[in-house]
Amino acid sequence: MTDQGSTITSFTVVAAVIRDRAGRFLLARRPAGRHMAGLWEFPGGKVHDGEAPAAALERELAEELGLEITVGDPITFATHDEPGLRILLLFYEAAIRSGEPQAREGQEVAWVPPAELRRYPTPPADAALVERLAAAPMP
Repeated sequence: MTDQGSTITSFTVVAAVIRDRAGRFLLARRPAGRHMAGLWEFPGGKVHDGEAPAAALERELAEELGLEITVGDPITFATHDEPGLRILLLFYEAAIRSGEPQAREGQEVAWVPPAELRRYPTPPADAALVERLAAAPMP
């Protein structure tokens, strides 16, 4: 894609919003050396060409955290733009079918209560969803 003569890399990212029985959310911290290193995010990753978003989310969580998940309904979406980069993020409800989160790619993982979500620095595109989840009553 081009924008006023400059090339922009554009891709889609999927992220799982997983809540445990205690109502805590699963977050992963981006490891050193990666874009936005040190920030906490809902786990997920890039959608490959021709891949369905739900299939990408299942693949990413298996690869990164050793989890088998069931992908639920879409929750929201966000966009992130930087010079030369445009990311569309798709957030889905998800549930763990089997496994316990294991940091397989150097990231940290944490189960975070809604009241503490704001204490975890996140990428700008996650901010509105974090606010919504932190303010929502427990199910």
